[in-house]
Amino acid sequence: MATISKEEQVQLMKKAGVAEPVDVSISFDEINKFGDKESFIENVKNISNYEKILKQRITLINKSLTAAIPFTKESLYLFCAVSGSGKSTIAANISFPLWKQEKTILVISNEETSHDILMRIAALDLGLDFNKYKKGEMSEEHRRQCITLFPSIMKCVKIIDVTAKNGLTTKLEGVQNALESVKGSGYHAVLIDYFQLIKDSIKDKSRTRYDVLNDFRIWLGRYIKSCDIPVVLFAQLHSMGKKNGTKDIDARIKECPSVVEPSTVIIEAIPNVEDFTTDFLIHKDRFGVAGKRFTCPFEKGRYLDHIDEKELEQRKQFYAKKKAEKDLDKLIKQSDNEQLLSADFLAGQKL
Repeated sequence: MATISKEEQVQLMKKAGVAEPVDVSISFDEINKFGDKESFIENVKNISNYEKILKQRITLINKSLTAAIPFTKESLYLFCAVSGSGKSTIAANISFPLWKQEKTILVISNEETSHDILMRIAALDLGLDFNKYKKGEMSEEHRRQCITLFPSIMKCVKIIDVTAKNGLTTKLEGVQNALESVKGSGYHAVLIDYFQLIKDSIKDKSRTRYDVLNDFRIWLGRYIKSCDIPVVLFAQLHSMGKKNGTKDIDARIKECPSVVEPSTVIIEAIPNVEDFTTDFLIHKDRFGVAGKRFTCPFEKGRYLDHIDEKELEQRKQFYAKKKAEKDLDKLIKQSDNEQLLSADFLAGQKL
């Protein structure tokens, strides 16, 4: 009778949806051998690899954030924002510089479709307004220019969206399998948009959304320690008003606040619509900038480098002046229309 190898057994178990047995036994000899020549060489090698990655300096959105927060392996970057604050725009701004540097990123999107993500990135490169495309106001020529960039973008930005395999990106095991697939592949980053939409388990359909998210954050904590690429995770926040004004980030994360525990860096994005800037507030950071706020101007979807208080005040004054001029024009037009209507009414009365 033919026997099957251990590797073949594991593959058959995976196909059947049976979890591979995990060996958690450990002997005194296994513990005590830490410090031998082999473990020493392994640790020195890991330090050497980490220093090599630091020198490469993969861009995180822009130069200001990259200088303050190294974008490195064994790290989980948690970006948080309330609904409608531009999480998908931030995600595109993370993918965009990696594409320009010819570095590969896996984007797991359980909200936006792949063609929208590609259009966002192409629009960033061409200085176009993605919102015009969504409103149907982008010219045919500009759409064609964006689509021309798709093959180049797709070489570096690999996307699994919500339409893949009947919602793979919303299933715990689907996201886990995708992350395992790129481990050791030479990819430079993984981005997941967004955390709370990973809501189901194929293996145990009785588990609640909280159970699924909690399982994922525990698994993710182990994954980043064994992986050679950084993971970016987006999460949705409750507004401070809904949480009685609390500024504590863990109290405001929806569904599963304990995701803060495995996170290396936690950044809250706060858009300022009056002056077209976004504040990136660092809540947690092992690189020493926790509590710091980076104010980045926002131009046609792009987050530019951090500006100081003087530049910010000038920007506020500029946009306040533009708004006042726009409001004045509106009042003048409204007044002119009222005068025309009044004149027409009087003329009608005379007749």
